[in-house]
Amino acid sequence: MHRDGLLEDLKALHHGRGLRRPHVRSWVGPDLLEALDAAPHHTDAELRVALARLLARHTHSLPRDLRHLFRTAVGLEADLPLLEQRIALVAEELDRSPRVLRRRLREAEVLIADAILHVRGDGGNWWDSKGWQWMGVGVRLVLREDAVVTLDQEVLALSAQQKFIHEMFTIPGLTAGEEPVFEAVAGVDIVQVERPSLTSWRLSMELPREMGPGETLDTTVRVLVPRASALEPYVALAPVREYSRAAVEVDFGAASAATSYWVLDGVLPTQLGPAGKLEVPPDAQPAVGRVRHEFTPRVGLVYGIAWLPNKY
Repeated sequence: MHRDGLLEDLKALHHGRGLRRPHVRSWVGPDLLEALDAAPHHTDAELRVALARLLARHTHSLPRDLRHLFRTAVGLEADLPLLEQRIALVAEELDRSPRVLRRRLREAEVLIADAILHVRGDGGNWWDSKGWQWMGVGVRLVLREDAVVTLDQEVLALSAQQKFIHEMFTIPGLTAGEEPVFEAVAGVDIVQVERPSLTSWRLSMELPREMGPGETLDTTVRVLVPRASALEPYVALAPVREYSRAAVEVDFGAASAATSYWVLDGVLPTQLGPAGKLEVPPDAQPAVGRVRHEFTPRVGLVYGIAWLPNKY
């Protein structure tokens, strides 16, 4: 697999209807097939789905305009028969000339080729058909006497995706008479909230449309927790499937509910320990105002922000 070959293969994806063309093996180049770890037994349908997943993953970290341009050019976000028509569509949306967009398309191809080469050897993921996964996660917490948690997540369809997805939430300190409030802000509608145990809630959400393999959708859900002390003294992400980026933000305010905070960057889950027994590291910072940290997460490790509660 070579960079120049990948660039040629990526450029060839834009022809005609892009990824929606028949006879996939006739237009996917050898370097992309190697990146996919494709085998002779894979069907055209399987190749198309795997390629859509690979492109969805490696365009995720691009600037938003380049991501939209490339995904539209290859036919992931627009079903038009010619590249010229898809370029014209983006030109109108971004208020840029087609000539400029074609130049930007070459820039996007370079960034994607470099990203593919950077993670070479990770090909088996493209053949996973488990419905959907999160591509990126952002968590924002406003910590006062109560707490507001906002989850920004991009869902990636790994196969023909039904319109319903589910998410579990755990809030350990709420009593039987206390309930959080879940609000759909963008990308989903909440159709059901269940409380299968004292400390957990199962949220069923409906997407605005059925999604095809490789399609993505930005979603935002807000959770209002009536008592901040019901939360563990940390906001932590522990991915069970790989995604490309994560961000955690905590707004401690001026009269903070915490005295100090520190970043959890790839720690073992066992290091969190019981609530109230976290070991404060020597580099902990005063918990005042808003703090934010971005991560490149790995499966099995924990990422986030922890704090020492203010006992007043």
